[in-house]
Amino acid sequence: MLFQEEEQTGAQVLQQVRCERFAKQAAERIKSAENCLFSKLLDDELLRLAGDWYDACAEAMLRGNYAPIDIWIRSQSRHATAQGFTPGDLLQLLLICRRSAIETESWNEDIFSVVDDVMQEAFGSIHGDTPWNMSLNLEHDLGATDEDKASVPIAEVERWSTERRRFARNRLRFPVRISGSSSDDQVEDIIQTCSVSRCGLYFVTAEEYKKDQVLKITFPYWNVPGGINGVYAAKVVRVERRQDRTWGVGVHFQEGLGRKA
Repeated sequence: MLFQEEEQTGAQVLQQVRCERFAKQAAERIKSAENCLFSKLLDDELLRLAGDWYDACAEAMLRGNYAPIDIWIRSQSRHATAQGFTPGDLLQLLLICRRSAIETESWNEDIFSVVDDVMQEAFGSIHGDTPWNMSLNLEHDLGATDEDKASVPIAEVERWSTERRRFARNRLRFPVRISGSSSDDQVEDIIQTCSVSRCGLYFVTAEEYKKDQVLKITFPYWNVPGGINGVYAAKVVRVERRQDRTWGVGVHFQEGLGRKA
C-alpha cells in the first residue's frame, strides 16, 4: 500500500510539473497574441488561467470528468464579458491553449477531439450566435503557410470537422438530471447521456418514459462546488425498448440552450 501511495504521489508531482511548464509557455503565447484581448491580463492571471485550463482538460481526458472544462469556459466567458472582451477573444484563448498543449505536450488530437466537443457545447450554450467553426478558420490561419492553405479546400476542412464532431459527440457522456410527471407517477432520474446536440440528447435508462412526455432536464448536472446548472424544458420524441430491458430515450429541447447561460 505504501508503494502505491508513493507511486501516486510521484505521478501527481509529475503532473504538477507538466502543468506549470505548460502554463508558462501558454501564458507567453497568450501575452504575445495581438488579436486576443486576454493578452492584456496580468502575468500571474495568465499563468493561473492557462494552468487551470490544463488541469481541466487533463481531468476530461484521463478520468472522463467534463465538469472542470465546462466550468472553466463558463467562468472565462463571464470574465470576458466583465472586461469588455468578445466571444472571438475567448475562441482565440481556447485556440492558443489547445495548440500549446498539442505542440509542447504532444497531446493526441484524436483523443483530444472529445474535449473539443465538450468545449464546443459549453461555448455554444453561451454564445450561440458566434459560430464555433470560426475557431477552425483561426487555427488554420495560425498554423498553416499560404501554400498549405491553398492545398486544402475550405469545404473539405469543414466536412472533416463536421464528421469528427459528429463522431465525438456520439461518445459524449454528460451527467443530467431529469424530472417530470406522467399519468402514472413522478419521474426523477440522474443518468449520463449517450449523445448530445444543441437540439436535444439521447440517454439509456431503466425508467420508462412516454413519447410526447414533457420533462425538465438539468443539463449538464454538475454535482460539484462551483458547478453551473441550467434547467431546460424538453419533450420526449423517441422511446425504444432495448435487448437488456432498458429504454433508449431521445428528447428535444423546447428552448435554446443559451438562455440559461
